Amino acid sequence: MNLIGKKINHTIFGTGIITEQIDKYINVKFKDKTKRFVYPDVFDKFAKLENKEIQDSIAKEIEERKVTAEQYRQEEETKRKIAEEQRLSEIKFQKTNRTKSIEDMFSEDYHVEKLARQPILSYRQVENQFGIKISGFGKGINPTDTTVVLISSIGRSGGKFVYHDKWTTSGDYLYSGEGKTGDQTMTKGNLAIKNAARDGKIIHLFVKFSPQEYFYQGIFELIDYTYEDEKDENGNTRKEYIFHLKKVFN
Repeated sequence: MNLIGKKINHTIFGTGIITEQIDKYINVKFKDKTKRFVYPDVFDKFAKLENKEIQDSIAKEIEERKVTAEQYRQEEETKRKIAEEQRLSEIKFQKTNRTKSIEDMFSEDYHVEKLARQPILSYRQVENQFGIKISGFGKGINPTDTTVVLISSIGRSGGKFVYHDKWTTSGDYLYSGEGKTGDQTMTKGNLAIKNAARDGKIIHLFVKFSPQEYFYQGIFELIDYTYEDEKDENGNTRKEYIFHLKKVFN
């Protein structure tokens, strides 16, 4: 649909003209500035075209996308429940050599009381269910065509994260970006988290204790992110992305 030259009314910026349309974006020239928006998302709540026929067509497209997204979410939840039922019927929980309880493994600021204890998957079940390949002790950020699977790995000695992940008092999750040394960059996995909503991808979170203990935490969305001073694996101060994730579905 060609929107170039069409007039829109934006709730914040006022009246403007669409000057450029590239893939998922449109550029709109307002009185004193030009702004770029995601198409068709901007027409959901923040803007409307003066051409009613085209606006109605876009509104219909947005509603169809919402229905498709909800159907996909329900299908993913059904798959997860089936996988969990199979896990409970086919394998017994494999105890590890931990000498401490989960509650005793963490400092108070981790807020372990927010940690979901079920379902627990093995690494092979995570791979099969989400179509990812986990290498070594567990790759942290795993993008696919439809999802971004995040894994917070506990150190082998227990109670220590590879990065600086933790819960907030309200039950949100602070997830450190990828890159163990030097300043982290907004590329690859970090970019996948940042762009998940824009790309229509669902964020899943696991907390991993061992290859047989991936504690599933649910579906999350990115609220915001910061770029903070933290220590890398060599103890050197560097810049690290901290992604603030909010749970939207268990």
